[in-house]
Amino acid sequence: MDFNAGGAIPQPNEASDVGDEAATAKMWAIYGREAEKYDKGLVESWKSDMEGMLIFAGLFSAVLTAFLIESYKTLNPDPDDLTILLLTRISEQIVASANGNASNIPPPLELNDGGPTRAALACNALWFLSLGLSLSCALIATLLEQWAREFLHKTDIHSAPVIRARVFSFLYYGLRRFNMHAIVDIIPLLLHLSLLLFFSGLVAFLVPVNTGIALIAAVMLFVVAATYSVLTVFPLRYLDSPYRTPLTGLFWRLYQYFKIQWTRHPSLLEPANKAGHSKFAVETMVAAISRVAAEASVQRESRDLKALVWTMKSLADDTELEPFVDAIPEILWGPHGRRKAHYPVLRHLVNNPRTLLHARIIDLYRSCDAGILTPTALKRRKIICYKAMWTTIQLLHAPDSSAIFPREYASRISVPWSTEKDLEVLQYATSVEAILWWRLFENDKLLLETHLEYLQRLQATSDNADTVTVDLTHIQRSVTELVEHSAYYVSTQHPNFDYKTSPDRISGLLGYIRHILRTTPHLILFHYLRSASELDALPYFFCWTVDLLRPSHPTPPSVRTNLDATFDEVVPRLLNNFDSAEPGWMDSVMTELIRTWCQQDSSDGITLHPELLRYLNNRRSRTAVSIAMQPIANGELFWEVLANTLETTANRNRLRDSLTAAWRLLFGFCPHVSVIPRLLDACLGLDIPSVPPSLIAVYKWTYMRWPPRSLCATNPADVMHRWLATIEMSARAADADAGRSTLTCEFSTDHPLIVGDGDAFVVAYAEYLEICAGSNAGSEFPHEAMTTLHLMHTYLINSSQIHGAHQIRFANALRVFFENPACGHLRFAVITNLWLFRGYLYPGTSDIPQWLDNPTARDSVIATLTQFVEEMTASAEPDTDQVPFLVQARTVLDALRASSQDEGNSEGP
Repeated sequence: MDFNAGGAIPQPNEASDVGDEAATAKMWAIYGREAEKYDKGLVESWKSDMEGMLIFAGLFSAVLTAFLIESYKTLNPDPDDLTILLLTRISEQIVASANGNASNIPPPLELNDGGPTRAALACNALWFLSLGLSLSCALIATLLEQWAREFLHKTDIHSAPVIRARVFSFLYYGLRRFNMHAIVDIIPLLLHLSLLLFFSGLVAFLVPVNTGIALIAAVMLFVVAATYSVLTVFPLRYLDSPYRTPLTGLFWRLYQYFKIQWTRHPSLLEPANKAGHSKFAVETMVAAISRVAAEASVQRESRDLKALVWTMKSLADDTELEPFVDAIPEILWGPHGRRKAHYPVLRHLVNNPRTLLHARIIDLYRSCDAGILTPTALKRRKIICYKAMWTTIQLLHAPDSSAIFPREYASRISVPWSTEKDLEVLQYATSVEAILWWRLFENDKLLLETHLEYLQRLQATSDNADTVTVDLTHIQRSVTELVEHSAYYVSTQHPNFDYKTSPDRISGLLGYIRHILRTTPHLILFHYLRSASELDALPYFFCWTVDLLRPSHPTPPSVRTNLDATFDEVVPRLLNNFDSAEPGWMDSVMTELIRTWCQQDSSDGITLHPELLRYLNNRRSRTAVSIAMQPIANGELFWEVLANTLETTANRNRLRDSLTAAWRLLFGFCPHVSVIPRLLDACLGLDIPSVPPSLIAVYKWTYMRWPPRSLCATNPADVMHRWLATIEMSARAADADAGRSTLTCEFSTDHPLIVGDGDAFVVAYAEYLEICAGSNAGSEFPHEAMTTLHLMHTYLINSSQIHGAHQIRFANALRVFFENPACGHLRFAVITNLWLFRGYLYPGTSDIPQWLDNPTARDSVIATLTQFVEEMTASAEPDTDQVPFLVQARTVLDALRASSQDEGNSEGP
């Protein structure tokens, strides 16, 4: 469409057009802001360079003119010299005539004898050329200043962001198109050439005057030329060199070109790709400087260190120091952990006695007590200092930290629980206190390990320990001071040195030191978890702090009391103040506490803590429980401790809590197969009627689902062995009554008992149905029976050879289950359990068996389901939610009838 011819321009939607214009203006405004900053900086640098060149060119031209005033005279004959020459010639002729010797009369004087010399010509040529270049540079510099002013003016006359941005783009790429950058680089080159020509002309000027002075000028010219050449090529070898000339860029491009050509040599380089493009490109000097400056090397680390040391020394005011301290945590730590790029440099700043970065941070923190900061600034400075402390304390080098990180610093930055009321500040202070204790104990550990090695050496080298007396006072005093002056030691660690003999004293000290080394890391971690639970959010870098504090050795029995006390504090706060329907920050604290609990040497004599049971039973969020238990629920320790609790607990309420906690953990975790027999034995021996039957059913189901698929029980005392043997014996007895041969797999204590998957699953399901059917209004129904039936849902039963006795037992259990009114709410749960009847729901699938092939059992199931369908159909208004299940029951029933009819037809008359 020709818009200029008056054609109608289609208008877009008005609202969308306004939005597009706003978005476009915003985008171009960003470009305009960045372009203006870059272009103005570029043009201003040009202007300042031109101003300097104009001043130099003016001074140089004035000096050169003074020399030219004297030198240009040598181009014309001097009249005085010609007069002297003529008078000399006349006198020679008169003398010759007077002597009558006409042959000695000089020849006539030629006019060209008084012309300019070669030196004069060379000198004037060089100087006039130098003057021309100097004045040309001044002219071009003047023009460049004018062009720069016009460039800035043209970009400032528009206010609309889009037009302004496009003017910037148009004019800048005009500069690039017409190589204005090259013109700017040529001007100083011409000025330098003019100076070189001046020095060359000066040599030519002095040659006729005095050879010695000319030689001095020549040497000066050589030095200047050599220095200029060195300054030109020096940056090619040392990219950090501040020296360069206008020719440096040209030589750099030539160097890169020849380097690429050499690398392209057929013997050194594979040919270019099919498109003809080479992977090599000319690297600019600026790009090379950036690359070398950023490359990891010892030199870069040294440069960084010098720069930061200088920065530290120059930041004398707290206001200037605060931004530097604020940047430290982000430099060393990120979302994925520690950043290693600047780790060595900042570690040196911390450990170097000349800088002592951590001491500067502590001084900045102590300035918060000066009373000159506003509440907002005070809070911000405290948080900045705590974050930096958390980072720098870890950088302290342990062998030297005792000298540069004295113990009195601990009192300076200890958490002010008594005075600090801001919970946000305490989130950072809590982690700092924990890391500080960890750092101090690392120092203490060096001393304790030294004492330990010394005592072990004494104990090993004593020939007669009963008579040798060793002075161990200094070790006793050292250990006593550590325990009495450190907040992270507890009363159970206080040593008692009342020994009669040296061997007892050595042995006692060894025991105390080992006890302190084993228990203190756990005590620090417990204190941190208790302190974290008193906040309203997770402490600063909680996960990383716990990773540092977490001991590498198992939890010793001597700290179980402290561990139980931590449970007593953390769990009530969680359940009373933070019990939400979704996982919360307190669950992270609980996870770490449970992880520590599971890191015990063994489960001997350990039972579940009441508060842990309370957490498992009362926490509203099952997801939170699953997350918290993830570290331990898939191992043997927890389930062994659960078995200990069920076997040894006499308190009925706690026993019931243990059972319900075990039940809740079934949603997401499977008991370890090796512990299931113990759990079954413990549940079978309990007199609590509701929970154990459900647990027993699911435990059996879990055991049977464990690979390999064939069920094996090799221990005759094992409860699963006895149960599987019962299944096999019942099948064998049924075969004997029917006059058939027994099962091919004989029961023996020397060989594993093997029972088919289908038989075991069917019997387990029938057992649970019998238990539910045996309940009535006066007895306690099995715990969460519907959930249990759904948990017993599996697709592992593919056997079509279920023993007839087991089929009959299942059919009878199903009948009494459906007849019991107390089980009415569970009947649909049985119908929807697809593994039972999936062969009848999907009769066309060959790999899904129809296992009800016993006529008696099948007829009983048909009768039970028929009565159920009739009762539900007779209902006036069946529940809408139950209609799909009713349809499914009819489908199963029709399939069973068809299966029975097909079997009857196959037998024939």
